[in-house]
Amino acid sequence: MTPARIRAVLAAGTAAFLVAGALSPAMGESVLRIKATGDLKQIDPLWTSSYPVRDMAYLVWDTLFAMDAKFNVQPQMVGKYEISGDGKTYSFTLRDGLKWHDGKAVSSADCIASIERWLKKDSLGGVMAGYVDHFEAVDANTFKLVLKEPWGLTLAALGKISSYVPFMMPERLAKTPPDKDVTEPIGSGPFIMKIDEWVPGSKVVYVKNPGYVPRAEPASGMAGAKIAKVDRIERLHMPDDLSAINALIAGEIDYIEDVPADMSPLIQAQPDLVMKARDPLGRSTQIVLNHTQPPFNNVKVRQAVQLALSQKEFTQALYGSRTERFRICPAMFFCGGPYESDANSERVMTLDPAKAKALLKEAGYDGTPITVLHPSDLKLQDDQCTVLVQALRRAGFTVDDQIMDLATMFSRRTNKGTVKEGGWHAFVTGWGGVDLMSPATNVYMTGACDKAWFGWPCDKELQDLRAAFFKATDEAERKAIATKMQARGMEIVTYIPMSQDFLVQAWSKKLSGVIDAPVSVFWNVSKADK
Repeated sequence: MTPARIRAVLAAGTAAFLVAGALSPAMGESVLRIKATGDLKQIDPLWTSSYPVRDMAYLVWDTLFAMDAKFNVQPQMVGKYEISGDGKTYSFTLRDGLKWHDGKAVSSADCIASIERWLKKDSLGGVMAGYVDHFEAVDANTFKLVLKEPWGLTLAALGKISSYVPFMMPERLAKTPPDKDVTEPIGSGPFIMKIDEWVPGSKVVYVKNPGYVPRAEPASGMAGAKIAKVDRIERLHMPDDLSAINALIAGEIDYIEDVPADMSPLIQAQPDLVMKARDPLGRSTQIVLNHTQPPFNNVKVRQAVQLALSQKEFTQALYGSRTERFRICPAMFFCGGPYESDANSERVMTLDPAKAKALLKEAGYDGTPITVLHPSDLKLQDDQCTVLVQALRRAGFTVDDQIMDLATMFSRRTNKGTVKEGGWHAFVTGWGGVDLMSPATNVYMTGACDKAWFGWPCDKELQDLRAAFFKATDEAERKAIATKMQARGMEIVTYIPMSQDFLVQAWSKKLSGVIDAPVSVFWNVSKADK
């Protein structure tokens, strides 16, 4: 038996053990078993921007508005709304039948508190906050949002599809400061999280919300009817990808969120499985540098990292010759998006370790170890971090390659302290095109200092350009501003784009109704008995 075959057999046994030991559904229940990215150690979608938390939050919490499959904003929890003639007052009436999982009715006060918490956390929400004059609860089901001046992105902001999503929570939870995490999963969504069955490092369980009243419209993207068609969802933590693949082939799980490229042939050979790109927009891989910590508080050192990295090396390490899984891309606002640009991208698109070393010498780099947060339980990021560490060392950096799990990385990246205080210098992550394709939602391009996303880039010029983008009324003007933002972002290295790729999901043909969306959601999914 070949070593590869031995590993496959052992992995299959491990998968069977994990599944058999973790699952004990009630007789007659329809159970959807999924293997999603990473582990879930925290649940508050406003405390972290991590996609695993965001995706699971969509099962528990709902939104006032949502984007359909064509990215048009549609009412979700809102039954009807009106906009005043001067464009400054929005009146929202909640639809009938909305209840929290504890049985209490959703109220205007709950929604106002939830929006106010979101305004303090999200970058787009922060812009919107500057336009807000006040909120007014008209009655238990109707409230008003009054602006200081008209702002055409109001509904788009409330229907924001990705991190941070303006989820609605009960007022008592929404009053939690945004820098502290909500630990009680009380929402009004189609599923209820079974907090008593949550075992970090093993599984998370969600059950059908019997009191949920869906919209009448068919499901479309994140909008429309969110109908729970299975009784129970079990999100299993399976860090070994081959084990997960074997479990899917054996019918022990039903769905895998991200199929590694080198394992795609295993899925393609199975007639009872479906494999499909999850998000037609794809996503971008990014290198994030901590601007607040030496040596990356020096722009020349950050620019040296640009010269040290190669998109080609990253993509080849991840996908080899499978060119359908990636594209080389210099755009900070996403290739294929309305604000795509290659302005000032020469350093990113030109691998030059010698020039990187020269920049480090010019900057006075003293060999300070670069602490890289390196998750090892997700193959994609594990491989990316390995390439990053090798590239940094080749360019003359001393690197402290710190191995951890993905959930630990998500937690540690929030630390603004020194490395001795639990801080960091660099990590690898990924955002979808729906997040990065516009200056309105790209978290890296705010220049907002302490209020910026992790890495905390601080730049007045970028702040002014972004403000001008929001004020612009002409699309040509917005595109011109976005190009200037791209050039400035590349100059100060708000982040380093390392190509775009396309995550591929796989599921059993027993499933139907899987929704095409940038977010992995599981309403509308049915599971056949055979």
